[in-house]
Amino acid sequence: MSKIGIIGGGPAGVMCAIFAAQNPDNKVFILDKGIILNTLLPTGGGRCNLAYGEFDFKELAKFYPRGQKFLYSVLSRFSTENTLEFFENIGVKTYTQEDFRIFPVSDCAKDVKQALLKQIEKKNVKKLFEKVISVKKTDNSFEIVTDKTSHLFDKLVIATGGRGEGQKLAKSLGHNIIELRPALSALVTKEKDFVSVSGLSLKNISAQVFFENKKIKELKGDFLFTHTGVSGPLIYKISSYCAYCDFSEKNLLKMVFNLTGKDFNDFDKEFLEKLKNNAQKETVNVVAEYVPKNLAIAVLKKEKIDTTIKAGQLSKIHRTAISKALTMFTLNATKTVAGEEIVTAGGVELKEINPKTMESKLVEGLYFCGEVMDIDGLTGGFNLQNCWSTGYIAGNSLLTQ
Repeated sequence: MSKIGIIGGGPAGVMCAIFAAQNPDNKVFILDKGIILNTLLPTGGGRCNLAYGEFDFKELAKFYPRGQKFLYSVLSRFSTENTLEFFENIGVKTYTQEDFRIFPVSDCAKDVKQALLKQIEKKNVKKLFEKVISVKKTDNSFEIVTDKTSHLFDKLVIATGGRGEGQKLAKSLGHNIIELRPALSALVTKEKDFVSVSGLSLKNISAQVFFENKKIKELKGDFLFTHTGVSGPLIYKISSYCAYCDFSEKNLLKMVFNLTGKDFNDFDKEFLEKLKNNAQKETVNVVAEYVPKNLAIAVLKKEKIDTTIKAGQLSKIHRTAISKALTMFTLNATKTVAGEEIVTAGGVELKEINPKTMESKLVEGLYFCGEVMDIDGLTGGFNLQNCWSTGYIAGNSLLTQ
């Protein structure tokens, strides 16, 4: 008989418990200070984006800014196909959107939560609503001290997510922790010229990102203006890939968006022709054929161009300025929006974990799964896939011991 303690009742911890408890000789306990699977409810806007429709594990791993190579082994054993089969077997039918994001047919995260809870109840997994204070490794077991009592476990799994508590426990057991940084976060920009268009969303926009005069990444997606800067899927990608760029008021993260889909020269020629053909129109209305009118107004104001000037009266200097503003629309980020990140980058260093078992290479009988490790994905179901896959492998390793 093995007594197994799983610290953390999120998606990874519950997945681990379900598989570890398939061995009737295992006594499995989940320790969590809050509500089991509470973190699942807001995912996918409450709909639970539980996976992404990429079935090649190497291609799927490319959606993780950190942890890609480690995940080759993990995803080769439990990937998208396995995830869908698992949820089908526990009564959660799914569908795939045009953007390849996968949701339950009910579009309700509560249904996914209930299906998972049924599984741990079926398998007699015990729930202990206690906050873990400390962990100590003895010769043959782990001594856990909580805010209520203490426990001894033969095996221990840390599955606390990316907020720092589990990382502290891992560090106390000798593991190195890669510094935690916000990822998938909205950004605050230096420019305040676009507060008037707060809430405006732009679709399928390409962006080039620069830091310290080096190009970091070229990305594409949707984004929206906020009262302090920018947010949305494209911005989340940028914040994720730039999680370890130390940008600030003095050292800006430069984002150059192309709002037209054309390069400057091609657009400028087209724009000139458009202005000639609409000479009596106000310039702002011509610009509004390319971007929403409230953004066209904001762009002209930023360039100090009269919004009522006729297209035929626009100077070459002002036309060039507008063409540049639309094809090289530049914003400079000063920081992430504090406390609003969806996940964190960093965590338990991956070279100290066996990807085939999720067991620590430093401490026998200690396992990890989910975001407590130095793994984080983009938006689209990738972070939950990490939880399902690493949770399965950890649980399956404990099942067979």
